[in-house]
Amino acid sequence: MREKEYIITIGSANMDVAGYSHASLNYADSNPGKIKFTPGGVGRNIAHNLALLGKNSWLMTAVGNDFYGQSLLAQTNQSGVHVDNCLIVAGENTSSYLSLLDNTGEMLVAINDMSITEHISAAFLAQHLDFIRGARVIVADCNISEQTLAWLLDNVGDVPVFVDPVSAWKCVKIRERLAQIHTLKPNRLEAETLSGIALSGREDVAKVAAWFHARGLHRLVLSMGGDGVYYSEKDGESGWSLPIKTHVVNVTGAGDAMMAGLASCWVEGMPFIDSIRFAQGCSSMALASEYTNNPELSVANVKTLVENTECLN
Repeated sequence: MREKEYIITIGSANMDVAGYSHASLNYADSNPGKIKFTPGGVGRNIAHNLALLGKNSWLMTAVGNDFYGQSLLAQTNQSGVHVDNCLIVAGENTSSYLSLLDNTGEMLVAINDMSITEHISAAFLAQHLDFIRGARVIVADCNISEQTLAWLLDNVGDVPVFVDPVSAWKCVKIRERLAQIHTLKPNRLEAETLSGIALSGREDVAKVAAWFHARGLHRLVLSMGGDGVYYSEKDGESGWSLPIKTHVVNVTGAGDAMMAGLASCWVEGMPFIDSIRFAQGCSSMALASEYTNNPELSVANVKTLVENTECLN
């Protein structure tokens, strides 16, 4: 039966195009350097990480009928993610993020083209309603519209929905829907934005968690940077999990790996406390890799990493 269980991730997929200049950037001329094309997007990254963790992972997103779209779907499928239910939109650009970095690695300017995410609509999802209701878990990111998120939360039936807020600007879409969310994974700024309560230190965290639970949220997984992770379950357990010491190579994708870890552990029926530590291990592996999705990510490797770190407080 476990092999028939599947996780659906609904959210963004984009092509990251980064130009690295060999010298100081001259804005009025062509600059010798290196250009990298990398599959990205919060939803796509989460689905990729779930596949690396051995899960039956499905992605629902929208791409254009262009080179970037074809490449995104092909590379995502090669990573083990099912892309059969993705939407291909003729005449639209695939979501892309273009950045220019100087020879010190500092990002000087970027342009994002994400308008295609509007096509991840309630009408699109409604075409796959039976498939959505058959999932073991649904992971949604707040890049999709407020209307689509509302439709999803209203129509999933008994399927638990895990939500990645994405950013302080985008997370406000789910403020009035917290009672319909099983697990929310905000960072400090996102939690402050949603609750209106300042998080100046560890002593404020319990008050913020109480605010979320009073509005019906089942589980809160709050990333507090160097303080670690505060986890809280409505009418259940809560506490702190210390950060895992990590040599940081690349911060991109760490939160996506953490969300994948949480969803993976839910499918496995792991206790909340153990799933938090496992998810932190997934995040640590992402931080330690030059790639957004660490190709070495696996259940065995994460468990080994976690077992070799300090225990919880």
